[in-house]
Amino acid sequence: MSLEMCVKLISFTKDYLDVLGVAVGMPYSNGNKASIKTIQKVIDSGHLSVLEHCNCVFEVECSVAVLGQLTRHRHLQFTVKSARGSKFDMDSFVLPADAPQSVVVALKKAIYNYLDILEETNNNYDVARYVLPQGIKTKLVLSGNFRAFYEYLPKRLCHRAMREHRELAEQIHTQLLINIPEVFNRQFIGCADCKELGGCTFGSR
Repeated sequence: MSLEMCVKLISFTKDYLDVLGVAVGMPYSNGNKASIKTIQKVIDSGHLSVLEHCNCVFEVECSVAVLGQLTRHRHLQFTVKSARGSKFDMDSFVLPADAPQSVVVALKKAIYNYLDILEETNNNYDVARYVLPQGIKTKLVLSGNFRAFYEYLPKRLCHRAMREHRELAEQIHTQLLINIPEVFNRQFIGCADCKELGGCTFGSR
């Protein structure tokens, strides 16, 4: 079973170059709108506060496991599918292709238990949701300013990141590259300067 996720950019600041030009121009160009070259130079130098004036919004499908990790990025905003008001089914889960069959069996058993509880309690989603597994697929609207995503991407494109989350970050980055290339057309993985302990693995427990 593959990682079946959906990432769709549904909105972003269309005149972002004009907005960034004005923002960069305030401290660095005597109040005049800055050029694209100057904007990129300021961003490359680490003055990321100017990116906070522009925003983008995604529609995302991912596992609850990844949702938990997403919420650690405190400068992003989330509106998530309600487990109290929505029914999940046997096709509503995400797993890596190399997950052992035992994991697939356990996950399906958990969803069967969830469906049994719904039947037993006359569709009491509030109770049944407690047995939903981490692999269950959920939906959310994910938004943030350009700086929030600029700082999010290095952490989740990293080889140490959870595989599903890394693939989600890759899809986000691809759509940002297509639509906002002047800001996001850069290398976010600095392996040569990595300060993480344990190399490209998350580390032993």
